[in-house]
Amino acid sequence: MNFPIERLSIRNGRSGGGSASPFLQLHFAIQSYLHAQRKPFHRRRQAQALLAYAGIVIAAAAANLGYATSAASGAALLGLTFPGAGILHWATAGQLLHAFGFFAASLAIFAGALVLWFTTGNIVAPVAVWIGLAVLSGYPDFFALEAGDGAVDIWPWLIAPAALSVATAGWWRAGRAAANTRIAVAPCRASPTRIAATPAGLSHEDAKRLRLLLDRALQPVEAFDGFERRDQFQTAALRYQVNFMAYALAIAQGLHAPGAHACFADAQMRLMSKIGDRRLWSYWRLENAWGNLRLGSDPVSRQNIMYSGFVALQMALGGNRTLVLHAAGRPLAALRLNDISERLSAQYRSSSYGLLECEPNWIYPLCNLITMTGLKAADARLGTRYWDGLALPFIDALAREGMSRNGSFIAFRSSLTGIGVAAPGGIVMQALPCLFLNALSPDLAQRQWQRVRQRLDRASWPRAFWPVDIGNYGFSRASSYAATAAAAVEMGDDEIATECLHRLESECPSRESADVIHRERASLWAHALELIARCNHANGLRNLTTRRDTGAGPQLMIAPYPEIVIRRAISRGDILDILIEPGRPDVSSVLEFGDMKPQRLYRTGLPAQPFIKSDRLGRARLRIALVKPTRIALEPVV
Repeated sequence: MNFPIERLSIRNGRSGGGSASPFLQLHFAIQSYLHAQRKPFHRRRQAQALLAYAGIVIAAAAANLGYATSAASGAALLGLTFPGAGILHWATAGQLLHAFGFFAASLAIFAGALVLWFTTGNIVAPVAVWIGLAVLSGYPDFFALEAGDGAVDIWPWLIAPAALSVATAGWWRAGRAAANTRIAVAPCRASPTRIAATPAGLSHEDAKRLRLLLDRALQPVEAFDGFERRDQFQTAALRYQVNFMAYALAIAQGLHAPGAHACFADAQMRLMSKIGDRRLWSYWRLENAWGNLRLGSDPVSRQNIMYSGFVALQMALGGNRTLVLHAAGRPLAALRLNDISERLSAQYRSSSYGLLECEPNWIYPLCNLITMTGLKAADARLGTRYWDGLALPFIDALAREGMSRNGSFIAFRSSLTGIGVAAPGGIVMQALPCLFLNALSPDLAQRQWQRVRQRLDRASWPRAFWPVDIGNYGFSRASSYAATAAAAVEMGDDEIATECLHRLESECPSRESADVIHRERASLWAHALELIARCNHANGLRNLTTRRDTGAGPQLMIAPYPEIVIRRAISRGDILDILIEPGRPDVSSVLEFGDMKPQRLYRTGLPAQPFIKSDRLGRARLRIALVKPTRIALEPVV
């Protein structure tokens, strides 16, 4: 199962449009062919897991035949072959139902341990439960069972071989199906609706939605008022709220106000400080201990791209170059964006799967897409070339290890066992990855989006969208609609985006308070994704990912928030076009500009103060009274 990578070419050593030299074309053609010949590594890991389990079953059976000295030791050995099976050693005729009841309960406990392993990376839990049940099986009194003479039929010993046979048959059939399967690429729709790039500038309503995120981002860095605290291990974690708020603000600024540092730069700086707060990464000490069996709290280490990869994209889009890890305001360590990129690149090059673990022993395709988007964006900002060397192997690994036979994204894969699980959560788990995949492989993103369109065309929408907001675990489709709308906008599908936002408003109505729009039942994560959907346009994130920092032209450096809300700030050469509105009634404030031509007179377009003059450092100040949305057009006087 391998997707070709069309239109992935190299210009001046960078991935993007344009033609490559014949040598580079040949080099990447050979590299693509070699990667296409690789077999899925998860198949090998699944075989190893089956062999390991078979070895345990055989060893336990052999020990029971040759070395078991009592019924208790036989029960314990039987328990090693299958979780809770040792209890059935005491399943004599008089207590058969009793023993089966405890066996069922033990399976439920083991299933709970597996859930704990998945949700927190705790590999110790299922192993401890399995072994613990085996040991307890040697003490029938613990289960209120009578030992008797311990004479039971051989049938409990057949449970493990039966499970092993079923698993092996499934593995073999899956291998044959994969070998004979070719992914059918759905044809593009005859006339897909595209979102045209509109004149830059936030609407009045979207500016009110922007304020929800700015209010939270611009509060003191140690405060998390308005954030949702549920857990630190899964999708409602504080770090994801900070990450996606930073992404949303970066898109809003990058597409509508690239000529304004002002509140955007301050917000990104504070969010960067929040993501470095120990309260947001202290979970790693636990996950590293019970997932990797290692001590250490460095969150930018191996098997933790849910922090390091997400932060890399936050740094690249938000304009920050250094992550400072701190506790109670005390700096502990500082990592540059280039340091994080280098670590991630080295980990990808050494990964057997070609993908990285989001948390200990669990690979998530979506996490890898966000991480790689961060690497590519960092390349554009820093002038590095990490993405160039990883592009082909990553896209190939994504197809081999991160997708099912029918081309759908899997939810996650165990790197220890190779077992992958189909994505829950409805259509959003197939749609949201396209938001980031479009920045890496537009062709593959379009193919995946066509699959999403096909499913939505024939499915019932209420059933297609998961009724749980994964940003706060509340019962609403807010995050599903918002995430799918965000992906649809990036992919240029106005029809799906409009319908998602309409349903979001219908099922989770917006409320306005003090000129701030919010949705009462929607998570902060959903609010961030909705802002992305409303501020973005087709290929918007893709373009921001490859945009290099120029710093040319006048900039609005300071505009006090919340007194002033910026809706547009576009710098074109020596001209700065700004649209601002009052955030409070009857605002009188001072704007500060920078990067102007030194000691030059500039027109403002304001009747009350038609000119301002820059100082020798290219700075100027403008006092303004706002009662309505106002446009300022700074232009040097010839």
